[in-house]
Amino acid sequence: MPPSLQESIPLPHQAAGMFCLMVQEIKECAIFLMDTRGVITSWNRAAEVMKGYRADEAIGQHLSLLYRDEDRVRRWADHNLGQAAEHGFYSEETWRRRKDGSLFWAHIALTGLRDEHDRLIGFSKVTMDLTRHKLLEQCLDEKEENRRIMTAANAGTWKWQAAGRHLALSPALKQLLGYEAGGAAPDASDWRALVDPRDVPAVCARLRTMMTAMPARPLALELRLCRQDGNCRWFFVRADWTRDAAGQGELSGVCVDIHDMRLLAEDRERLLNELQLMRLRFRAVIDQMPSGVFVAEVPSGKLLYQNLKARRIFGATLDEIATYHDYVRVDIRDLDGRRLLAHEFPLAQAILSGRPVPARELVFHPPGAAPRYFRVGATPVQADGDERRMAVAVAHDIDDLKRAQESLRAEKERAEVTLRAISNGVVTTGLDGRIDSMNTAAERLTGWSQREALGRPLDEVLQLDEEPADEPGGQPRAPAAGIDPVLRCLRENRPVTSSAPAVLHARGGGRHMIDYAAAPLQLPDNRTGGAVLVLNDVTESRGLLKHLGYQASHDVLTGLVNRREFGVRLQRALDRTGQPGASNSALLYLDLDQFKIVNDTCGHAAGDDLLRQLSVAYGAHVRERDTLARIGGDEFALIVEHCTVEEAKVVADKLLETTRNFRYICNNQVFRLGVSIGLTPLDGGTTTMEEALRQADHACYIAKEGGRNRVFLQQRGGAEIAQRRNDMYWVKRLGDAFRNDELQLYHQPIRALGGAGDGGLHYEILLRMKDGSAGPVGPTSFLPAAERYDIMQEVDRWVLDRSLAWLEAHPGHVERLELCTINLSQRALADPGFQQYAAARIQAVAVPAHKLCFEITETGAFANMQNTLSFVLALQRLGCRFALDDFGTGMASFAYLKQLPVNYVKIDGSFIQMMTSSTVDFEMVRFTNDISHIMGRRTIAEFVNDEDTLAKLTEIGVDYAQGFMLGEPQPLEA
Repeated sequence: MPPSLQESIPLPHQAAGMFCLMVQEIKECAIFLMDTRGVITSWNRAAEVMKGYRADEAIGQHLSLLYRDEDRVRRWADHNLGQAAEHGFYSEETWRRRKDGSLFWAHIALTGLRDEHDRLIGFSKVTMDLTRHKLLEQCLDEKEENRRIMTAANAGTWKWQAAGRHLALSPALKQLLGYEAGGAAPDASDWRALVDPRDVPAVCARLRTMMTAMPARPLALELRLCRQDGNCRWFFVRADWTRDAAGQGELSGVCVDIHDMRLLAEDRERLLNELQLMRLRFRAVIDQMPSGVFVAEVPSGKLLYQNLKARRIFGATLDEIATYHDYVRVDIRDLDGRRLLAHEFPLAQAILSGRPVPARELVFHPPGAAPRYFRVGATPVQADGDERRMAVAVAHDIDDLKRAQESLRAEKERAEVTLRAISNGVVTTGLDGRIDSMNTAAERLTGWSQREALGRPLDEVLQLDEEPADEPGGQPRAPAAGIDPVLRCLRENRPVTSSAPAVLHARGGGRHMIDYAAAPLQLPDNRTGGAVLVLNDVTESRGLLKHLGYQASHDVLTGLVNRREFGVRLQRALDRTGQPGASNSALLYLDLDQFKIVNDTCGHAAGDDLLRQLSVAYGAHVRERDTLARIGGDEFALIVEHCTVEEAKVVADKLLETTRNFRYICNNQVFRLGVSIGLTPLDGGTTTMEEALRQADHACYIAKEGGRNRVFLQQRGGAEIAQRRNDMYWVKRLGDAFRNDELQLYHQPIRALGGAGDGGLHYEILLRMKDGSAGPVGPTSFLPAAERYDIMQEVDRWVLDRSLAWLEAHPGHVERLELCTINLSQRALADPGFQQYAAARIQAVAVPAHKLCFEITETGAFANMQNTLSFVLALQRLGCRFALDDFGTGMASFAYLKQLPVNYVKIDGSFIQMMTSSTVDFEMVRFTNDISHIMGRRTIAEFVNDEDTLAKLTEIGVDYAQGFMLGEPQPLEA
């Protein structure tokens, strides 16, 4: 070294001081010293600025003060000191912590200081803050990473200045659009040139929305950009609206080529739609299956799917079945009735074993419903490309089949039991006519056992012939050839039945009358598999039918033809007389007189014996071609065919004479009878059996009314028949009146004379029949017919019920009422039942009994004096009063009047009408009035039609008067 330079070299202590000054002034590097333990001994100003600790805060502290918490935990300061001590130098770049907790990127150089003896005397550490370099490096790395990402993602960036309408594209985006990276961009004055025209409206709308929104919102959309070659590709555009330093708006963003992704997405969407459609179709097909389908996960057994049939039948939802242990929620049992455990279910067995489970019959017991039979099988499955393992079970509903089988078995058993039990023989054969089976009844009829008859031809076992019949001359007809109904039904392929009973010749020689029916046995495929023959033994029933046929047409007591058979024969005779050139016939109707005396005296057995004897006596005078019948208890009828009226009259007279001469002896008593005979010619004028019998009955009735024990010949236009028909007309009209409510109550006032009454209402109830516009019909038209045909009691009940009901419904009228008079017939007085009925009705209504008066005729009252007296006394005990009508017409009126305790005597109108012109009639009225007053009865004069009569009645002291002059009959409702 030159001497000049040596002079300029400072001394060591000077150099050390200069070095210390240099260290203190360095601003970019933090430099400090540490002893061998790592305790800081010196601290420059750069360290104070970089790390935030003052010298007095750092000196004396361990190096770890400057490390992060996680570095302290791993004792990274000691590690670094150790490396520097061992190797003399340690360097690293890492994040270090300042006093305020912030981090900076530091480059550190840690040096181990040694003396001339190579002993470690301490450490020096130099730290440089490289945070800006680190961030720049990170930006460069991030930019490169972004470039690589953009390139890999087929993306590019762009900027669009709204003011200048300038569009700048990145090289990557240019390449994506088919342009050179460093070449000229497409027309940048109008971004619309790059966008598919179909997407321009949507982009414009989005831009307007984005530019006007406050705060500004980012732009994100998918659109098609046009390449240089004219093709368009799908891009995803993401941009943000910003402003530069000059305040100009700028839209910057990125475009990502998603064309292939879009096509893939569209293909994926299409495939997913097709897959979904296939799934829906598959599910629809599975849901339409008549069997239940279950899909479960393996190995858990979780139910993944069940079709509609399964849901409807078993009712379990997918959520309820999480594992195969939940299968027991459904009550499934085996054919012995034992409930299955979870692992015994076919689906669980397939899951646990991994092998198919053969189908088995099981019984499902739904709550509150009848059990159902199923055949259930299961198998594990794994679809191609599907990692999941599954198991499928199929439950076939065999309930109908099972029950049909059970029903068929039961039906077969019943059929076999029935065939053994029924009385009809049943034989089955094959197509060859050989016997396959026969029941017990067939064995009995044929004399062959089933074991002996099996396989034999039917005609060998069953020998049938037609029933022999007599020839018209009475000679038996020879037996016909044998018949084979099975052969015929198989040949004609249709059922064959017997038209008449046939004769079955049994093996032991017996004979049976049978009806048969043979029918082909049709197999399910409509083939004929044989025949069945049914044999019905009618041997006993044939005899019974013959007997019943005789009983049905003949009277059991007398053996004569009965009414039913007589009607058939009478109609046949009428049909013959109506034919041209036919001869006439006659009908006789006989009604015995005094027959009831024999029944009442000697009993019904004697009466039956009398009828048998008399039938024999009548039969002696009846020709073989005529028909004598008993048509009632003591009524006979006779058809005399092919005769004139005179000849029929002769036959009637003989029967009359026979009856007169007939004597019946019983219990030492001799009884004589009479008979009333009605004779009706059958000359073609009458066509029906009913009309002929009605006419004969009319004639018999007229004979009985004419004095009995005589013959009445019905002549066309006879007065008696006309009267009879008139009665029949009114009887029918009266019946219709009851049904149609055509009867009506009237009332006629009764006036008190000379202060006899108390001033209240006093009237007589009268009966009328409605007749439309013709006005009401008086009782003289229909009551005589009612009397003759025993329906007066019905009339009496109707009048009584309606009168009481009307009075009860009008209490105000009853308060003003003095007396209401109701007429009763002779039949009502003689009937104890009507007496009880009337008393009960009077007691049941709210009408005072003392305001009711019952009017009875003199002839009716005295016809059965004992019953009349009982009737009057019974109702008088209730408070009712009685009036005796038509008084004076009888021969012993006054004698009977003493016995009958009536309250009023109504003097017959025939005397009243003539009393002003006949002294005798006047005296009869006066005398009757006086005698009645002496007996304590009040008198009522009827048919008072003029003032003179009324004056004379008042003069002689008659109490009441009634007549048209005093008041005509008026409807009760008025």
